[in-house]
Amino acid sequence: MDSALGKGIRVLVGLAEAQGPVRLSALATQLNLQKSAVHRILQTWIEAGFAAKNEDTGLYWATFKLWELGIGMVNALPIKQAATTVLQELHRRTGETVSLSILDGDEVLYLDKLLSPRPMGFTTRVGSRRPAPFTVAGRAMLAYADDAQAVVERVLASHDTKTVTVKKVMADLQRSREQGFLVGEGRAERGIVGIAAAVPGPDGRAAAGITVSSPKQRLTPESQQDIIEALMVAASRLSEAVGGA
Repeated sequence: MDSALGKGIRVLVGLAEAQGPVRLSALATQLNLQKSAVHRILQTWIEAGFAAKNEDTGLYWATFKLWELGIGMVNALPIKQAATTVLQELHRRTGETVSLSILDGDEVLYLDKLLSPRPMGFTTRVGSRRPAPFTVAGRAMLAYADDAQAVVERVLASHDTKTVTVKKVMADLQRSREQGFLVGEGRAERGIVGIAAAVPGPDGRAAAGITVSSPKQRLTPESQQDIIEALMVAASRLSEAVGGA
C-alpha cells in the first residue's frame, strides 16, 4: 500500500498493534516510512480522533475510537446478536470456557469468549485471529466450505509446520461433517482440549463456530460427552436463530 491512503492505514494499524504508546521514530522504522511522512499522517489521525499524543513524552497511541467502531460492527452482526443467550446457557451448563468465532477469509476471528471460573492459559482473545486450519473451530467451519481444500493448502503452504498436514486437516473436516463436532487438542504443554461445532447458516456455509475449551485433566469420558451434547444443542439453536438448516 504505497498510496497516501495506504500509508495512512498502515500507520493507524501499526499504532493500534503497538500495544501501548510508541515513539514516532520507532513507528517509522517499523513501517519503513520516512519520519516526516509518519508525522503528517499521525497529525491527521489525531485531528480525526483516532490517535493521541503526549506532548511531554512525545509518545503516540491509538484511541478508543477504533474500538468503538469495531465493537459497533461486531455487535451489529446477526450471529453475534443471536448468540448471546445461547453462549451464556452453554457456559452455564458446561462450566468451561466458551468461544464464538467466524471465518474471515482464511482466518478465524474470535467474536466472543466467556471464561471458565477455573482459569487456564489462552492464546486467543476477543478480536484475535488464527489461521483457520490451525484451530478446531476453523476446521469445523471449513467442513462446510466448498473451497475448503484450497484454503487448507494455501494456509499450510505459507506456514512452516511439520505436525499439521493437508491430509490430517482434511480428515478432521470429514470427521466434523460426519459427527457434527470435532475434538482437538492444542499444544501439549498447554494441555487444553477444544470441542467445536459449526453453526450452519442459510446459505449452507458455516455462519459461525462454537468452541468449548477445557484443561485435559478436567475431562472425563462422561464430562466430555456432556459437553458435546450441550454444544450440539447450542449449535442447533443458534443455527435456527439465523435461519440455517
